[in-house]
Amino acid sequence: MSALGGTAALAYAKFHEAVDTAIREQQAGACAALMIDVGELWRVDSTLGLTATDRMLGQAVDRLADVLRERDSIGQVGRYHLGCLLVEMRSAEHALLAADKIVRTLSEPFNVQDRVLHLRAMVGIGIADATCRSGDELLRRATQAVAHARSSRRTVCLYDGSADPLALAQFDLQADLSSAIENNELYLCYQPKVDIATGSLTGAEALLRWQHPQKGVIPPDRLVQVAEQTGLITDLTVWVLNTALRQCSEYRAVGLDIGVSINFSAHNLREPDIVDVVALAVQLWGVPGHKIVIELTETAVMDDEPQAQSALVSLKGLGLQLSMDDFGTGYSSMGRLRDLPLDELKIDMSFVRSMLKAPMHERIVQSMIALAHSLSLRVVAEGVEDREILDRLRLLGCDCIQGYYIGKPMKIEDFIRFASGFGGLSPAAGARDQVKS
Repeated sequence: MSALGGTAALAYAKFHEAVDTAIREQQAGACAALMIDVGELWRVDSTLGLTATDRMLGQAVDRLADVLRERDSIGQVGRYHLGCLLVEMRSAEHALLAADKIVRTLSEPFNVQDRVLHLRAMVGIGIADATCRSGDELLRRATQAVAHARSSRRTVCLYDGSADPLALAQFDLQADLSSAIENNELYLCYQPKVDIATGSLTGAEALLRWQHPQKGVIPPDRLVQVAEQTGLITDLTVWVLNTALRQCSEYRAVGLDIGVSINFSAHNLREPDIVDVVALAVQLWGVPGHKIVIELTETAVMDDEPQAQSALVSLKGLGLQLSMDDFGTGYSSMGRLRDLPLDELKIDMSFVRSMLKAPMHERIVQSMIALAHSLSLRVVAEGVEDREILDRLRLLGCDCIQGYYIGKPMKIEDFIRFASGFGGLSPAAGARDQVKS
């Protein structure tokens, strides 16, 4: 491979120059940049040392040289990133095939310091079309594609130009989030949860909101995504945790004997001190542990990393309740579900809202309730918007409900007024007390 100088990867400046030259000399669509993320090498750096990582990178470059053509180029574009330049392509399919070969060859075991090590490489592909006028632009596209591959847990991702405006907006939000945490632009709303059998209010889910001074209300899922990308997710979680427990202690002080549900992400469970942070907050605000529910997505709960699993057990050991949120939207192993220290399953609203119009969804809801009860878990149905759905859930044996039929998410002052005046659910509608076959 002539551009490599043996098996050594080009330094970044030389690689960038090669990409620039290809942009000028190749026709549109005839060249591509591949960005290879081998970020797991930081573990090798921290355990075996920098020399071991350098040897693994050297082996990786040798393997790339074997699967690419002589006229293609390889460059080291970061401590944990390699780049490939493909030229004289006949179609985009060539880049996809090359990426697949790269993933497969780098997944084979590495031998370093008498140890067998494994890598999980991710590849982003940028193809030089007519709108790509510089090497910097092509490498940016490949970098954006590999970032998307990592966030979506895919091994190969092709650059999609439609994401550019969103990516720029996301970049702007990242700069604003840190000050938002400090300047009280964030706040919590509370959506009530009601026990179907007793009709009483049992608690409320704390829902994060961001009132951006220029962009208005930022959707919660986007807020969390920005926090994870900037490394602010821990600061954000600490703010939510303490604010929710402080406000819960406030409404309990005025006679509302109800709890609060707080959302954690998969990232939170991997934080080494997350249990200590939670224990300190619980002690500080004096909310009884059994009145605190930590809600986690199905993906977070099923995470098999030892740190995440240990965190779940330790949180349970503090006396807190654990809930799997959005149940039914991911993939849960029944064996793992049985062994997890859960107290509650929340059925995703997509099934609940459509269950009366889609018999299959009703059967799914009924199966979820039966499964949860067989594991001695409480069941909460989200997205309950009318009395007919409530009555149906009652007949199917659901334990609790949450949704606009009971109340929308409210700021703390409005929630306290609502909860103080809540008279409970009215009795079941007799005309609907027959389960249809």
